[in-house]
Amino acid sequence: MNLASFIWKFVKLQRVAFAIILLLSLMWTFEMLFWPYYLGKIFDLLAHYDGDRLSAWPYLKTLLILGIIMWILMEGLFRLRDFLQAKAIPKLSADIRMAMFDHVQCHSPKYFNAHFSGSLANKIGDMVLMTTVILRNITILFIPAALTSLLTIIIFSKMNGLLALVVSLWIVVHFILCWIFTLKCSTYSHLHGEVRSDLVGKIVDSLTNNFAVNLFYRFPFEKQRIASFQEQEQKANYVAQCYSVKMFTSLSAALAVELSILVSFIISYWMHGKISTAEVVQIFYTMWNLCMVVWCIADKAPEFFQSLGVAKQALKVMDDPKDILNSPNAVDFCITRGEIVFKDVTFCYGETKIFHNKNLHIAAGEKVGLVGYSGAGKSTFINLILRFFSLEKGQILIDGQDIATITLESLRKQITLIPQDPYLFHRSIEENIRYGRVEASNEEVMEAARLAHCDAFIKNSASGYQSLVGERGAKLSGGEKQRISIARAMLLKAPILLLDEATSALDSVTEKYIQDSLETLMAGSTTIVVAHRLSTLSKMDRILVFDKGKIIEDGSHGVLLNKKGHYANMWRMQADGFLPDRPVPL
Repeated sequence: MNLASFIWKFVKLQRVAFAIILLLSLMWTFEMLFWPYYLGKIFDLLAHYDGDRLSAWPYLKTLLILGIIMWILMEGLFRLRDFLQAKAIPKLSADIRMAMFDHVQCHSPKYFNAHFSGSLANKIGDMVLMTTVILRNITILFIPAALTSLLTIIIFSKMNGLLALVVSLWIVVHFILCWIFTLKCSTYSHLHGEVRSDLVGKIVDSLTNNFAVNLFYRFPFEKQRIASFQEQEQKANYVAQCYSVKMFTSLSAALAVELSILVSFIISYWMHGKISTAEVVQIFYTMWNLCMVVWCIADKAPEFFQSLGVAKQALKVMDDPKDILNSPNAVDFCITRGEIVFKDVTFCYGETKIFHNKNLHIAAGEKVGLVGYSGAGKSTFINLILRFFSLEKGQILIDGQDIATITLESLRKQITLIPQDPYLFHRSIEENIRYGRVEASNEEVMEAARLAHCDAFIKNSASGYQSLVGERGAKLSGGEKQRISIARAMLLKAPILLLDEATSALDSVTEKYIQDSLETLMAGSTTIVVAHRLSTLSKMDRILVFDKGKIIEDGSHGVLLNKKGHYANMWRMQADGFLPDRPVPL
């Protein structure tokens, strides 16, 4: 999608309003040409009444009334245009912002792992702002200015052909210089936009991780790091601005030459009686207006092309293909049992092959634990069930239905994940819990909070359930955040439950209470639990031991201990109930 078609997609939603705005903007052309002609008529009238000037009043009065009427009419039409803009531009901005947000937010987690969220938000903001600048310049300035230039040449040609030729040559030279320099401005502005967007993303990244900065007292380090990127942005900005200065220097020189020639012609023609005093006034006034018009174009051209450059850079967000989409024939599917089958599944993360022709059957209602050292493929296993990633080969079936043929919405509404790091919005506690099922009643929200043992600390908060949790839950402890995440899952009551280190942030006492709540939550659900604390898996129906994407052991806690294999070795070597980071010798 190119920039023009992208903007037109939203302009055509209000095509009538923008057509009227453009039509009313052309009144500027009429104004630029009418007043010189009007003033010339007044001078011509005054020049013919050197005797009895009182007799000129009836004619002069008519001209004055006409002038007042025209001024009121033009001002009224300009204000009408401004009111139409005041309505059309905000709607256009809102439409663009929502379209880009909807496109970006539907990407998979893999996409967001590779992009700064702050940079993405900045590009959405840039597109909204730059589109407004582009449209304002085109409708209010460039088109009326082009029409003004054309009509001025036509009017001058009626007076004197040589005069029209001089003005035409100047306009051509003026726009050629604008074109040459603004192309460079566009290129360097585009580069500046890329560097600036990257800088903003790095600033957001530093501010988002302010706790780590405080923890290690890396304020000087972060300042120095950002300063190095800021230096790159400053250099790119300087180059872009420099071309703008060079352009105005060239335009000033061209204007000085043109005015010198034009004034010489006008004075010579007047002295030889080839043009009247009224025509001299009209020509000078028209040229003054024309100079103002074309100079405005030159003044806005760098901004316009800079806007084009930034907008094109921001539009790249819309060109990023969505890696996870509903298939053309995707259907809504109701999970009734929760049986999960991996059938010849092959998956690669980058160049690393995680699973190869994996086959696995998890019965409906079965409680399965996943253990293994970091990087063994446990979290990837869960992410594939949620369809956060696409398979290279094979199928994942739920109740016999390939999840690739199920709509993403119906799939994820029936699977609950409680992650190790809870994802909380900077919203109220109630809103964060209700996110599991937005249509839930207040009573259901509070019941879920009670079951997750977070009702007590919520009621002790300053604003209770309406207390804001801070960015990413910064105002809450790790255990409190995890309990809210568990309450959210309890509210959803999905037939498939995924726990990825769900109790890792809880103290022993709270974990005991939560385990009771989780057992209630798991009742009747197919449950997959990832845990480094092996004691939490002792009640699972099965435990799958992962190693480099392969399941090397499969069985209950007791069976695996009796095998005296990898699981037994991990159980024996585990310190304080946690799994070591690396394998240890048998």
